[in-house]
Amino acid sequence: MPSVATIVAYLAFAGAAASWVAAIVFGARALREFSDSRPSMWVALVAWPFAVPRARGAAAEHATNANKALVAFMVCLLVGFAAFAASTNLHRFAK
Repeated sequence: MPSVATIVAYLAFAGAAASWVAAIVFGARALREFSDSRPSMWVALVAWPFAVPRARGAAAEHATNANKALVAFMVCLLVGFAAFAASTNLHRFAK
């Protein structure tokens, strides 16, 4: 049982990393559709949450996907931390 909790924790943290990358990509697409100039990835990493409410058309679709990816990121972190806590407690009690 401790190894199952460890595997779930690793999968959840991998999912969090993947959803963060997806949020960056969708946010960059939303910013590219929203603004006339092409922002760099570093600007997109910081600025896309602030530009989402003003998005229209294709930018709104990408912004919606970025928001969904951000929610998935938070859920994966919650599941990952819960599974990690269970894993450490189960490994400690198994000895």
